[in-house]
Amino acid sequence: MASENLVGRWIEAWAHARVLEIANVDGWPLVRVGSPSRESEIVCADPGRSTFAAMLQYIAGDPRAMLTVIAPDTDTYRSLPLPPGVRVDRDDEVLMATRLATRPLQATDPGFTTRWDLEDRRRTYSVEHDGRVVASGVLGVLGTDAVYDAVETIPRYRRRGLARHVMVALSNRAIDEGATAGILAASADGRHLYEALGWQSRLDMWSLMGAV
Repeated sequence: MASENLVGRWIEAWAHARVLEIANVDGWPLVRVGSPSRESEIVCADPGRSTFAAMLQYIAGDPRAMLTVIAPDTDTYRSLPLPPGVRVDRDDEVLMATRLATRPLQATDPGFTTRWDLEDRRRTYSVEHDGRVVASGVLGVLGTDAVYDAVETIPRYRRRGLARHVMVALSNRAIDEGATAGILAASADGRHLYEALGWQSRLDMWSLMGAV
């Protein structure tokens, strides 16, 4: 139940921040993402092998449809034989969470500038150098939950503390807007940074896409 609650909170806050519609497919949320990477994403919280296998019909053959399972251990799902028209898209993500705490925001090196962009329910924090964005992250707040999205640093500017700077800026803003908990989907590359900031891996994620 705790796992399902965390997944539900993440979906609702993520969809709220992006102003996305949530529909329902066989009792599971379908988020109408409408992004360059996918049109829709069905999210199942530890549904069991047979249920998850049945859900594959909704993405088979559709390269714009994603199906994600989130569970304490996704190995049981990864061992399922995939039918034609389905491929693995993401196999290294985890759902992470933390209790938010205000931290000192370290200044960036001279030559870098920072800015906030506010659009609908999204807050984007960017670090710029020579007129280009070199690190950024997106924040959304729903009630006491804050979701983080698209936190990234371009390769040549990595290992300068910019990603940490962005995360601290986002978290401090989230607290200012009333959030007490943070939730995000982390890749293997980002997990070490988040763990260093006190985040904990709570659930595994495994995402499949339809394929022609």
